[in-house]
Amino acid sequence: MSINILALIVAVMYFLTSMLAFRRLKCSASRIIEPQNRVFLLALTATLIFHAILLKLQIVGPEGYKLSFGHTASMVMWMMVLLYMLAAIIRPVTNLGVIILPLAILALLVGALLPGQYVVARGMPLMNLHISVAVLAYSLLALSGIQALIINTQENALRNHKASQLNKQLPPLETMEGLLFNMITIGFGLLTLTIISALVFFEQIFGRPFTVTHHILFSAGAWLVFGIFLFGHWRWGWRGRNAVHWTIGGVTLLVLGYFGTKFVLEFLVRQ
Repeated sequence: MSINILALIVAVMYFLTSMLAFRRLKCSASRIIEPQNRVFLLALTATLIFHAILLKLQIVGPEGYKLSFGHTASMVMWMMVLLYMLAAIIRPVTNLGVIILPLAILALLVGALLPGQYVVARGMPLMNLHISVAVLAYSLLALSGIQALIINTQENALRNHKASQLNKQLPPLETMEGLLFNMITIGFGLLTLTIISALVFFEQIFGRPFTVTHHILFSAGAWLVFGIFLFGHWRWGWRGRNAVHWTIGGVTLLVLGYFGTKFVLEFLVRQ
């Protein structure tokens, strides 16, 4: 079976799982491990397994890891879906799948259409650890960005007394905000580890002397934005629109710093 055929199969699986998620909108918010969600949980688990196999075939090669723009986007999206499933096991946020799962189809298309050629050498434990922590941090914070946008729509619906069908089936605003703060807190800690490892072990990881790159600057800016917000939330109880604005600002910097820089280098500068 070729990689393209497997990618098509995974995309179809995500589509079918998304349809199951949309059917869930007829029911109230619940956890994914509850009996009424059994088929959805099995479908989502199978889709994640097939996506993981696809990523292994796309990324792991004899010459190293093919961490191109498209493959990295697909890997981050896989992690986001996994984190969504784990969150839905603990909290009644299963219905968020109607927003997250269709994005996975888009990420698969990006991975297939923009495979790129960027290769990172294998056999470096520090590099493997740095990549793992970085992907987890970016995935969790990107998921918090989606969460912030959903919270913004919920707040607007409450203010205008015009709740959509989706808003009616989502968990209460307090639950959504609590999940957002948890994701940002953990993501901020992982981003801190990512930046520290990049600074301390830069030469061992990247094989060249330390240089200040756009990626490092944007990542440091995102770290500062999330740090200020978490302090404001702890000290002054920032929430609501403050939470939305600070989260979107931090996520935007991360996206520009990693995917923006990667896109420019791979497809415009051709490095």
